[in-house]
Amino acid sequence: MTQQAKIFSILCLSTAFCFILVGLRIHYSQVDLSTIHSIEDIAKSRGMTFMFLIWNLFLAWIPYWVAIAIPGFYKLTQSKIFALGLIGLWLLFFPNAPYIITDLLHLHQRYPVPFWFDLMLLVSFAWTGLMLGLISLHEVRVFVKELYNEKLSWLFTFGSVLLCGFGIYLGRCLRFNSWDIITKPMVLAQDILVSMTDSMAIKLTLVFTAFLMIGYLTLNILMEKQRD
Repeated sequence: MTQQAKIFSILCLSTAFCFILVGLRIHYSQVDLSTIHSIEDIAKSRGMTFMFLIWNLFLAWIPYWVAIAIPGFYKLTQSKIFALGLIGLWLLFFPNAPYIITDLLHLHQRYPVPFWFDLMLLVSFAWTGLMLGLISLHEVRVFVKELYNEKLSWLFTFGSVLLCGFGIYLGRCLRFNSWDIITKPMVLAQDILVSMTDSMAIKLTLVFTAFLMIGYLTLNILMEKQRD
């Protein structure tokens, strides 16, 4: 089994664990599923409070799938422009993966579910999202390195992480989504310009940039050590 296949298997296992925790929470809360007929019903049900995490985790998988597909499409098309377009698509969805960390803000006691259970549920989703993001970043960095050079790949990495940190701010604080670049381009552009001089936006961006960069450097060392 290749290293990529092993990583994929672990990510699937981690995702399955997250889903199992959600299922156990619904069971523990004794939710009557026969009364759930719409998204509104889910939102109103205390036992299904964290169902939104499943959607967030789905979005976190997108940059991973795009990242591992880039080398194959480039080999097939031999087009740098197409490959760069896919990298742009990856970058657009990249913040969705580590964004799940910010869902820890939803943690507080919700009876009858034990506090420790909700803590583990949120941490499991956050961990899986973070791993999906960092591994996708590694895949893209390696591709950029092979396409250009080592120095440019690291400049790309830092720039991507910086933009990711800002993207997390846009998502958490201003409630923008990745697709708003198409559905609300003018509103998004205006808020981005305003945010560039906002102290909270700058602080949050820098903190997440440092956190994600340290996380990626750790992952990269482990990956290189295993390769050696």
